[in-house]
Amino acid sequence: MKFLRSHFCSGRRVVKRAVGVMAGSVCVVLAGCMNNLQPAFIDVASPLHSAEIAVIAADDEIVRLRISGPNEPVFLAMVEPKVMGDGLYLFPSYISKPTVSEEVDVPVVELDLPAAWRDRIFWVESRSVPRWFQVLRPRVETIERRHLALPAPETGLSDSG
Repeated sequence: MKFLRSHFCSGRRVVKRAVGVMAGSVCVVLAGCMNNLQPAFIDVASPLHSAEIAVIAADDEIVRLRISGPNEPVFLAMVEPKVMGDGLYLFPSYISKPTVSEEVDVPVVELDLPAAWRDRIFWVESRSVPRWFQVLRPRVETIERRHLALPAPETGLSDSG
């Protein structure tokens, strides 16, 4: 009887290990699928979900933004910068309470910025990724972006004279 019981217990261990290995393999495959998303960009001309955003200044350390909502409070918590391709993308995070500040500094000093990044600053209006169970859909992350132009440099010349 002892032989049958120990043989049965070792069989359970084998089954538990096999199930654990299979579950781990599925998790690794799904994680790999989610990390290999290709971005697809959609350009939008006006704000869809956010306030008016304008770049006040940009250098290799900070991008300073002016935020203005059309007579509405702005619910911005923070802005995460990411370099994608040859552009700088600003991903906003929103909160439930409105912010008071009209200017936001986004640090970019730790990023590996491309050569002409100042001409390619984008505000991300929205982004969507396929759900984990949609394995038959193309692995595409859709990003709706709005181009932010730097202010024109002041020449210092005056018309009076």
